[in-house]
Amino acid sequence: MSFLYPAFLFALFALAVPVIIHLFNFRRYKTLYFSNVQLLKLIKQESRKKSKLKQLIILAARLLALGSLVFAFSQPYIPLNDRTPKAAQHIVSIYIDNTFSMKNVNEKGQILEQAKSKAIEIANSYHAGTQFVILTSDLLPEHEFLLNKEQFIQQVTEIKESARSPKYSEIWASVVRSNSSAPKKADKLFYYLSDFQKRGIDLETIKPDSSVWTYLLPFKSDKINNLLIDSCWFEVPGRKIGQQEKMFVHLKNLSEQAYQNIPIRLTINDSLRSISNINIGAQQDATLELNYTNNNPGIQLCKVELDDYPIIYDNAYFLSYKVMGKMKALGIFNPSNNSSEYLKALFHEDELVGYDECPENNVQISQLKDYQCIFMINNQKISSGLKSELISFVEQGGSLVLIPDRTSNFDDYNALLSGLNGPTIASFDTTSMGISEINYAHILYKDVFKKQEANADLPVIHGFARYSDQAQKVETSLLKFRNGKNALSTHRFGNGNVYSFSFSIDKSNFNFVRHVIFVPTVYNMVLNSEELQKYAYSIESEEPVMLNQNQLSGEVNEVKIINVQTKEEFKVSTRNSGVGRKQLLLDDLISQAGHYLVNDKDHPIQSISYNFPRKESIPEFYSPEDLKDLIPIDNLKQTQVVDTTEGNFSQTLQDLNNGKQLWKLFISLAVFFLICEMAVIRFWK
Repeated sequence: MSFLYPAFLFALFALAVPVIIHLFNFRRYKTLYFSNVQLLKLIKQESRKKSKLKQLIILAARLLALGSLVFAFSQPYIPLNDRTPKAAQHIVSIYIDNTFSMKNVNEKGQILEQAKSKAIEIANSYHAGTQFVILTSDLLPEHEFLLNKEQFIQQVTEIKESARSPKYSEIWASVVRSNSSAPKKADKLFYYLSDFQKRGIDLETIKPDSSVWTYLLPFKSDKINNLLIDSCWFEVPGRKIGQQEKMFVHLKNLSEQAYQNIPIRLTINDSLRSISNINIGAQQDATLELNYTNNNPGIQLCKVELDDYPIIYDNAYFLSYKVMGKMKALGIFNPSNNSSEYLKALFHEDELVGYDECPENNVQISQLKDYQCIFMINNQKISSGLKSELISFVEQGGSLVLIPDRTSNFDDYNALLSGLNGPTIASFDTTSMGISEINYAHILYKDVFKKQEANADLPVIHGFARYSDQAQKVETSLLKFRNGKNALSTHRFGNGNVYSFSFSIDKSNFNFVRHVIFVPTVYNMVLNSEELQKYAYSIESEEPVMLNQNQLSGEVNEVKIINVQTKEEFKVSTRNSGVGRKQLLLDDLISQAGHYLVNDKDHPIQSISYNFPRKESIPEFYSPEDLKDLIPIDNLKQTQVVDTTEGNFSQTLQDLNNGKQLWKLFISLAVFFLICEMAVIRFWK
């Protein structure tokens, strides 16, 4: 037993007063005269014995009553933990887990509402001067300020579910920050109200703080079946008009029951484009293929969904992309040796590709950004300004195709290749060499040929450039010579692609131009020259959202974001992030899954699709017993698990904070002993 106010125990010296009174009997006697005192002597002896016993009992009752009062005022308690209750100011931090898993239910209803109710009970268990800190999964900066009881309760009632799911260590860091401004002598407590999903509990990583005592309050949910869409992706990169798309949908069954003939729907721009049924076993994953065609150019807002209850936030997956109406290609050629006629003939009046060309000495550098693919053909002179612009063009997502011949200026080509982190041309070989291998797995040739022949009749090249050995390390081979060297290769630079031919496309290599691989090689270079798009983001992810400067009307520092579903609008600042790139400074503005349009001067230039993170869908939780097993960790010495389902919760809180209080017991004992004293005095004759 311990005492909150042990100084009151000095009052026990007051017990000496009734003892002294008892020892010095100040009672006055009245003298009476009797003729015969024999009988009186007998009565006196008997009365003296009874009186002495009575006085001792009265003294004992008084001493016990007075001692009980002294003990009551010193507020005795039996501590339930190693924490010492303080009479100082209380700073109480309360975290209410409002992640999606807290929307689950048990026999008492929704867990989130139960947690909010318990938080209010905790607040009401403290006196009016207590200061509170409210914490939620949103980790809002304003939630780290000190509140009074009324402000705290008001904010608790306003809490709603959140898509964010921080780890325990992140919440703990917020507690430490909020307590940093509190008085050092304050009594600091932290309550963590959660369903304790395993993926977010990293107790072993936190740094202990001896000034804070922590209480873990777990809430148990009923077991719920859940079927969800985990992710979606396409078979090949690049979205083109008229392209037959293959979208793959990955599903997870996180329940103990199998599902049969579950319809999966794909809508694009609010139009149903594909539907397919799937069977999936208990605790199994499955992948479904959805097929459709891109019939129209522009922004495509896709939504893949299924029907499953009661957990619905993971029933839909949002993704979006942009389909170019017509790709634009530019050929920059050597006017003294123009070998672009084959490219010009290939793209003549093509519905998907618009082809322009200009001599190398008359390039409008400012217009290069209007094209998606540029061909450099047999060039003799590549100016420094053009080199710089071509490097920037590729870095921003364009495709550059280099086609040298024996008359080309290799120094200029090599200067350009060096700026693109590519291999350089070492020499030009005038001998003939046959092409022996095609990279059928690359997007240029994927699904182009019905069958892949090992001994296909491939063209022979007459004269070719020899690249440095570095070519084999940094580039992907598309066509190979019989000697194992690259006839055509590609490598990434920035957000774009560089294609390097080892040979010219002219009359000297007429057998290549008339071969079946010529058309898909060159044509697909243009069709796949769009910048790789990011189809979907996770709300919790910190992955930056980028814009291409070429999409904007000028040097724009702010754009408008519109939620397609709710029509909510908000302005977002941008900042430069690399050559020709702008990063959107969203700063946690996105909190709802769905499609968002980026507008520049009321014109949509890009779409962004956000999804709720799927981490909250995993039904793995720590029980109170599991948490108690974790407590022995060294940095959890001041942590205690509180079972919210047992007994009177308000009384449990009082006992945790102040120990099991005994002052009421001693008050009762004092009253009891006083009654005993009065009873003895009145009824003992």
